Amino acid sequence: MGVHIEVGGKSSLLLTGDIETRLDVPARGIAEGFSLAFSDGTLLRGTFLDDASSCRFALAVEGAAQVCITRHEDGDRVDLDSNFEWITLACGQETLQPEAADADEDVLQLTLDIVVEESV
Repeated sequence: MGVHIEVGGKSSLLLTGDIETRLDVPARGIAEGFSLAFSDGTLLRGTFLDDASSCRFALAVEGAAQVCITRHEDGDRVDLDSNFEWITLACGQETLQPEAADADEDVLQLTLDIVVEESV
């Protein structure tokens, strides 16, 4: 069956299909965009438009899932045909970036842009 993603109200995403949930996107994700990473290696980037009641998606990294993005006037709908172990939402323009693990390997890793601060 897979997973279907579309805007589920102002500043939220509605996931239906194998996974049924509503994801509230934080303010940073609305302002800067967000990424959805899937356990099969698929990475989607999303951008809310206007008043955060519509959204545009783009396939950033192709994983094992078959991905279909359908454009509508009131936003995009994404259909992913695969079985996922997990899905993760990250906000900000540089939060998830595909990087080659090694020049000799054809493997991509998703890195998190997290600042770690140590107290003295």
